[in-house]
Amino acid sequence: MKLTITFLTLIFCLPLYSQTDGQSFCSEFKNEDYFPLTIEKKKILWLDSYYFEEIVGTKKIKDKEYIEYAQIWKDGNTESLLLREENGVIYQFEKCCDSETIRFDSKYRKGKSWQSADKKSKYTIESFKGKLKTPYCDYKDLLVIKGEFTNVTYMFYYKKGYGYIGTTDDENNLISCVSPEWNKK
Repeated sequence: MKLTITFLTLIFCLPLYSQTDGQSFCSEFKNEDYFPLTIEKKKILWLDSYYFEEIVGTKKIKDKEYIEYAQIWKDGNTESLLLREENGVIYQFEKCCDSETIRFDSKYRKGKSWQSADKKSKYTIESFKGKLKTPYCDYKDLLVIKGEFTNVTYMFYYKKGYGYIGTTDDENNLISCVSPEWNKK
């Protein structure tokens, strides 16, 4: 009898667990950061390719400890991303310049602009109420950061508690988004 009750409980609870997990992919997390550095792994689609971004450890540079992410592309290439948080500011270590670029400061408001360490890129907070439709979700209340680079401008979208969600080009075409589908294509 106990085995039957346990079995029935599992049958009813597993779908609920799966649904909650699936919903969290598209839902906003309350009281969380736009750049949580605790997400272990994400699959990110970019144009006709994709990459997995995952935490691989920490690295100490100039007495500061960074979380190291590996971005492992479909073709096997790997890039490294070094991020750290201090007092509500997310910093990225830039190997080119041996210094940091601010990725986001929780005190920034709409209209705030800043430059990358190499002065080749400019970022501006466009909105905290952005919307983005991907093949998987219809997101709202997103942080939108405009990134102006040498030859292209992108809009980057971030969800509280989850971080990066997607990117559009200057014509508002979706060129990148996170994916809940982990099987390799």
